[in-house]
Amino acid sequence: MPGRPCSRRRSTPDARRRSRALVSDDMLLTMPGADWAVAELYAAMVRFGMWDEILAEPAPNPKLIGLTVAHLYAKATALAVKGRIDEARAPLAELEKLAVVNHNAGLNQLKDVLAVAVLTVKARIALAEGRDDEATGILREAVAKEDQLAYDEPADWFFPARHILGAVLIRAGRGADAEGVYRDDLSRHPNNGWALYGLAQALHMEGRSADVLAVQQRFDTAWKNADITLSASAF
Repeated sequence: MPGRPCSRRRSTPDARRRSRALVSDDMLLTMPGADWAVAELYAAMVRFGMWDEILAEPAPNPKLIGLTVAHLYAKATALAVKGRIDEARAPLAELEKLAVVNHNAGLNQLKDVLAVAVLTVKARIALAEGRDDEATGILREAVAKEDQLAYDEPADWFFPARHILGAVLIRAGRGADAEGVYRDDLSRHPNNGWALYGLAQALHMEGRSADVLAVQQRFDTAWKNADITLSASAF
């Protein structure tokens, strides 16, 4: 299985706030939609499973809609993963209310991007409640919504829903289904380390040792400069 022992370096809240201070709220308010690019701060924290750090983050200026909804997404996700399900429903409800706002998010409308966010949070809540089959269906819907987004670099939705879907399928012992999900993702994001890790897990589950070795080599190349150890394609 891929992965190697290594340290897991995390930025401190003070460091993240200093990085936010480089672009003031006043400046962001003069550039409608620009706050969505800064909002990848929260997406990255979700990507790396920084649940406690997310919950310690203060809410952004509510006038910055992109930052606000990204914070709500991250907060709801963190609470769901930590099993604080009732608490997770409150930021999810706020997120759904704002998901109809007409606001730019890169080359997409924020409401289209948030359609993926809302579904992803709902899937996280379903997983926390042990409703894995329901979560799988919700994540497939999230994948379909993500595929409808306009192409942008970087992508306007930072965290591929397929990485969570694949991890859920692996957990359910559905190696062949997970393999299809990861190969589909790799056709869109070639040599992505997260997807390669999941693909190796799926192939291992299917007993395809030679294929695992080939994917392992690709993962090692993609992950050679990483400072975290994976246990799944999504935290």
